[in-house]
Amino acid sequence: MDYAELVCRSNFSFLRGASHPEELIVTAARLGQRALALTDADGLYGAVKAHLAAKEHGLRLILGAELTLEDGPPVVVYAADAGGYSNLCSLVSQSRMTHPKGEAGLPWRALAERSSGLLALLPEPAPLERIAPLAEAFPERFHVGLCRTLSAGDSAREAQAVALARELRTPLVVHNDVHTHHRRRQPLQDVLTAVRYGTTVDRVGTRLLPNAERTLKGPHEMARLFADRPDALERTVELASRCRASLDDLRYRFPEEDLPPGRTADEHLRALTYEGLTIRYPAGVPPEVVKQIEHELRLIAALDFAGYFLALWDIVGFARRRGILCQGRGSAANSAVCYALQITAIDPVRMGLLFERFLSMARKEPPDIDVDFEHERREEVLQYVYEKHGRHRAGMVCEVICYRGRLALREAGKAMGLSLDQVDRLSKVSAAHGFEVTPEVLLEAGLSAFDRRVQRTLSLASELEGFPRHLSIHVGGFVMTREPLTQLVPVENAAMPGRTVIQWEKDDINSIGLLKVDLLALGMLTALSKCFTLIREHHGRELSLATIPAEDAKVYDMLCEADTVGVFQIESRTQMNMLPRLKPRTFYDLVVEIALIRPGPIVGKMVHPFLRRRNGEETVVYPSEAVKEILGKTLGVPLFQEQAMKLAMVAAGFSAEEADGLRRVLSHKRAESMLLQYRGRFVEGCLSRGYARAQAEEWFDNFRGFAHYGFPESHSASFALISYASSWLKCHYPAAFTTALLNSQPMGFYAPHTLVADAQRHGVEVRPVDVRVSQWDCTLEDEGRALRLGLRMVRGLGESAGRRVETGRGEHGYSDVGDLARRARIPRHELTRLALAGALASLSGSRRQALWDLQALGPLDSDDLFFGMSMDGTKVELPSMDVYARVCADYDTVGLSLEKHPLELVRPLLKRQGAVTAEGLKTVASGRTVTVGGMMICRQRPPTARGMCFISLEDETGIANLVVPPDVYERCRKELHGALFLVGQGVLERSGKVTNVKVKTVWGLEAAARLEPSSERRRSSA
Repeated sequence: MDYAELVCRSNFSFLRGASHPEELIVTAARLGQRALALTDADGLYGAVKAHLAAKEHGLRLILGAELTLEDGPPVVVYAADAGGYSNLCSLVSQSRMTHPKGEAGLPWRALAERSSGLLALLPEPAPLERIAPLAEAFPERFHVGLCRTLSAGDSAREAQAVALARELRTPLVVHNDVHTHHRRRQPLQDVLTAVRYGTTVDRVGTRLLPNAERTLKGPHEMARLFADRPDALERTVELASRCRASLDDLRYRFPEEDLPPGRTADEHLRALTYEGLTIRYPAGVPPEVVKQIEHELRLIAALDFAGYFLALWDIVGFARRRGILCQGRGSAANSAVCYALQITAIDPVRMGLLFERFLSMARKEPPDIDVDFEHERREEVLQYVYEKHGRHRAGMVCEVICYRGRLALREAGKAMGLSLDQVDRLSKVSAAHGFEVTPEVLLEAGLSAFDRRVQRTLSLASELEGFPRHLSIHVGGFVMTREPLTQLVPVENAAMPGRTVIQWEKDDINSIGLLKVDLLALGMLTALSKCFTLIREHHGRELSLATIPAEDAKVYDMLCEADTVGVFQIESRTQMNMLPRLKPRTFYDLVVEIALIRPGPIVGKMVHPFLRRRNGEETVVYPSEAVKEILGKTLGVPLFQEQAMKLAMVAAGFSAEEADGLRRVLSHKRAESMLLQYRGRFVEGCLSRGYARAQAEEWFDNFRGFAHYGFPESHSASFALISYASSWLKCHYPAAFTTALLNSQPMGFYAPHTLVADAQRHGVEVRPVDVRVSQWDCTLEDEGRALRLGLRMVRGLGESAGRRVETGRGEHGYSDVGDLARRARIPRHELTRLALAGALASLSGSRRQALWDLQALGPLDSDDLFFGMSMDGTKVELPSMDVYARVCADYDTVGLSLEKHPLELVRPLLKRQGAVTAEGLKTVASGRTVTVGGMMICRQRPPTARGMCFISLEDETGIANLVVPPDVYERCRKELHGALFLVGQGVLERSGKVTNVKVKTVWGLEAAARLEPSSERRRSSA
């Protein structure tokens, strides 16, 4: 008995289906179905995932969708062939792109015009007059569906369907209107329905499915259900057999670039590559580089990827012509061609990088080139791509935003009728304990352990977690096509104006062989670009990423001291702890530093052996010269994927393709059986070449760390260039560097108050926001030695108002607050923010006086004749705010205070509690119990830390680092997550220049503004 389900919604019908596409495919295959049609509403969102699962389980996937008609009932259409698939994509795209995001609809004539290669099914009966025109548009390809769900109304619907099929002279087919892969998902289906209607399961009423029958059923069950309709069953299978379109048959062609007359894409790429080599190697191109270039060009030509490289060359060229800082990274940095085209900045031949990590004949997969651009100017690059290729031939890859812990609990809880307070309590409990919560924990949180709704909410939320919620735009993935994009992939409007987004995410795009370019945004490139401009304007020195002096000893001295606040990639707490241990003195040390603090090396147990060998505590022994050549620069420890691949080839006899296959299996956590197969092959290969079994097994155990996140050597080297550049600028031009960082916010690891405090510790004079002199951006003063905070720092002040303050002052500046209000046309609420920030103190004398002067002004409506004119000529002198109030106002309006650090205000209290300063920790002996307090600026709990939490506290003297063991973390979770000011007590641990406090307890301090005034509290003028 054969059967193929023709109507099947997955969770990509968004709140209308309760199973993942993969679950539907696996279940259909297990039940013995011949094929399965995935027919999500107005979309092909899950098609690629279903396609891959169907291939794995030997099931044929029918490509289809349920289309919403504006002037008719919903119709399910299926792609019979490649042309039908193209029309299906076009219809889905038109349905979505002609409506606001989240809505869809087509006129029936649009469907009729693109009916070629499509088969249609009416899943529910409808009036003849609404269906007849549509049936005529699908001659011998239109079907009427029968569905028996064992519910009231089945008989009436079936009679209508039979009559309709008779009138239209079209065949009847059967389906089960599938919403779940298994009956046990029906409760979740009910929750999704309640969420869709914004109500609870108890109140959604008849809008719920009446039973759990709309689930996948096997051929025999469907045969029993339709025993009186064997002809309809037979036609169902016939319809399924006519649908032969497959994503395997997708014919993708990259857009043709503008080529010089008489040149092919391959010839043009070759010419550009050799032109670039003369720039990269002005003293002559080394023979080994030419050899590598020829190897790469042959492979690129064989795989027909020349157009892809030319497109990237064109995009990067546009950015450079516009003065937009950019740099390629990732595995593309393994390519000498990319280096010659100036897409990447790392010389892969000199560094000995492995090209097969990037591109391989055996894989025949699209190359993956990521290019970072200044984050504030990336939109210029994206619009260039749209303008050059046309919006009909370029679209961004989507990112599927899924339900996660707190959101899944909130939606499930509301649907189950829990109060908002109960949902909030449950969310907090789940954040600490997951979805399996004991009755004791529930009672402790004030929840009834006997409330069935609470337990059901936890269970349903665990099922809902990972379900797609909506589409967002991928951070930078772009697909460009030679033909119209909507004939190849389904497209819809993005929430952002001027953007279109493909319904498939990046893994989907890669899986079916479409070429994707990643045009990414990187905040540090923005900061570097702005810093170069400041140095040119104030110091007369022209700098770029390529001209920053290399291997500067002062820079490495700074890094060895872990003085890296604001520095790219090495400013985190963990990196700061590593720097004094690794003691980088060369660029390659920096490459290793960046790669070392990643889950891969940590899980692979590579960090400590490397450090011991680096510090001379462990002898490095290489089993052969060949291995030394591969692992010598990392002291015998395979830190990088490229090294693992080379070891597999040299020590175990793998081909380049086999070695890359090993890397891919390890990286994607494949089945254990496959890992064991590679392990045996690797170990036996090593043994046959004379290496010890223990050594081979140790290497393979190292490799398994790559199943966790880690950097390829090329990627780490690309980032190291930016790290070194930012380190050099911080070391030699700290004022310009900090100014550029502040002007590039939001970005980086630390808030502006930490960046400013760090700059002050480096001798930079930082001056406050002042409407008389501040520009919108932060600026340099006194020949580049002082930093003036810009108006952009004032929270609540819009950029347009800030720009008017800047331009309105003219040559003579503002005489008073009223003059500012009149000339700059600033609304009262924004003037108030300026007053609280102290930015009007130069006009009024103090903040409180500035607020009084504002109240004395007349109307501040921009259309009022008396805008900004004083209504009261009486001058009232007010006492200024005290230092506590000023510091609180600073943090409220600017996010930092130049007058005092908040910890200075509570230092007497901290002293009474026995706390020392961050600077004072340097004089405390290792092993002593110590107390330290500060403002929490960083809290990290990485998965590889076995439950440990790492806290950075900032006070008026510097930064103190706390290590919080798992038991202390659980006991003090509330303080660690809720307190702004924290005090920790524990044992000081010192290793070389690295100092931590391993705390035994922590407690929170009240914010400085809420502390009771003490005898130490002083007043001073604003």
